[in-house]
Amino acid sequence: MGNAMHSLKTLLQLPCGWRCSRQIISSDGITLHLHGKRKTAQCPECFKRSDSVHSCRRRRIQHLPCSGQTLWLVFSVRHWYCRNPACSRKIFAESLAPFASSHQQSSQALQN
Repeated sequence: MGNAMHSLKTLLQLPCGWRCSRQIISSDGITLHLHGKRKTAQCPECFKRSDSVHSCRRRRIQHLPCSGQTLWLVFSVRHWYCRNPACSRKIFAESLAPFASSHQQSSQALQN
């Protein structure tokens, strides 16, 4: 990641572990498309790591304004298989915590 993008992530308080793949400026505001960098994820139920992706869904969250414009973050959230046969959770999603909880449509920073 270049210095400019690292500075932007720090300034906007973007979550760690995500990379920006696309930036769009429109009448709706500024939209940043973010993808997870991790190769594995930890099941929140049994804490085992998984490298098996089930699916990917987009999640749009409103963040702090930037230069007077609405800032939208579009996360490509991966859903993973838990391969632990003893675990009751078969599929789980990448967490955005503490940036946003599971059903929030705006970031914690915007709500505070």
